[in-house]
Parts: sequence; structure tokens; C-alpha cells
Amino acid sequence: MSVEASSLYLLIGIIPLFIGLIGFTIIPNLADPEHVLPLMAQKHLSSFLYVIFAGALVSAILSTVDSALLAASALLTHNLVVSIKPGMTEKNKLLISRIGVILMGLVAYILALHAEGIYNLVKDASSFGSAGIFVVLIFGLFTPFGGVKSAIFALIIGSIVWFYAHYFLEFQWSYVLSLSLAFGSYLLVALVEYCFSKFAGLQRLWNAIRVSGLINRIWSLF
Repeated sequence: MSVEASSLYLLIGIIPLFIGLIGFTIIPNLADPEHVLPLMAQKHLSSFLYVIFAGALVSAILSTVDSALLAASALLTHNLVVSIKPGMTEKNKLLISRIGVILMGLVAYILALHAEGIYNLVKDASSFGSAGIFVVLIFGLFTPFGGVKSAIFALIIGSIVWFYAHYFLEFQWSYVLSLSLAFGSYLLVALVEYCFSKFAGLQRLWNAIRVSGLINRIWSLF
């Protein structure tokens, strides 16, 4: 059943991709390549079907924006605010979630004002933070090395480095740089945690030996 569902998903997903690929041949010299799909529909559909297509497109966009705002607000509320202040009431959680929706909407509006197009918005949204997430995912799935602190450092370093290199330095390989530094920060923090844990273990062993008086007994033999 899962194979049929995934095949149907790929089949439906290929349709707009195919239309976008052939659109540049049918409608060449477009001023804005992002208008290829609406122009294709306007050219080859009747007025009635074009209205239905436009309504479906707008509803899909609004549904995606709504889900993205709610998901971002929920992550902010439950993963950050609640973890910092766990004794909150449900009323306060709901209030913070609503405030989060407003804040995320303002952030999305500001980003949309300064964006060069939908493609760049999607590319930047996929790049921001994904370097750290990729590193944490790989280490978490395939190795026991590292912990919470190393994962947090990798996420923060990856996001900050990509943002600064992409927007301020305009570095072409900003994602590769953020991925490399996120990987290095994870290894460094995990190694520091490992050394501290070993040092703490040796310290506990030394204290146990001192308490037991084993050193005094050995010293008395000489």
C-alpha cells in the first residue's frame, strides 16, 4: 500500500514540474519565470477552468501559509517557551501561541518584502538551519557520539554562519561553509563533553580510593 501511495505522490508531483519545464518552450522570453504556470493556464484553459485553477492555486498558497505559521508558532511555544517555563497554564500557552502566530506573520511579511522571488524564498527557507539539522540527524541516527549540548551548538552555529555568510558576506558557498562549521562544532563540543565525563569519572575514582584509605595502606607498606 505504501508503494502505491508513494508512486501516486510522485506521479502527481511530476505534473506541475512537467508543465514548468515545457512552459519555457511554449511561452519563451518570459519577463518573470515564476509566472509560467498561470500564463500556461490562461492560454490553454477556458475562462471557467481558469477561474477554478486560480482559486485552487490561491487556496493552496493560503493553506500552506496557514500551516507554516501554526507550525512555527507551535514549535516556538512548546519547544522553547514551555521548556524554559514548564509550569504554565493552558490559557497562557494559548496566548503565547497566538502571539507567536502574529510574530511569525510579521517575520514572513518582512522576508517577503525583501525577497527576489518565490524560488529564492524556498531556497533560503530550506538552507536556514538545515545544515545543523543534517549534522544532528546523521550523528543521532548512526553514532552514539555527542549529546544535547553538541546538537544545540551545531544548530546555532549552522544557522548563524549561513545567515551571516549569505546575507552580509554574500558568499556563494554559504551553505557548504555552515555545514562544515556545524559539523566541526558538533565534534568539538562532543569531544569536550567526552573528556569532561572521563575526567569526572577519574575524579570520582580518585575520591573513592581516598575515602577507602587504600593509598594510606599502600604507603604504610613502604
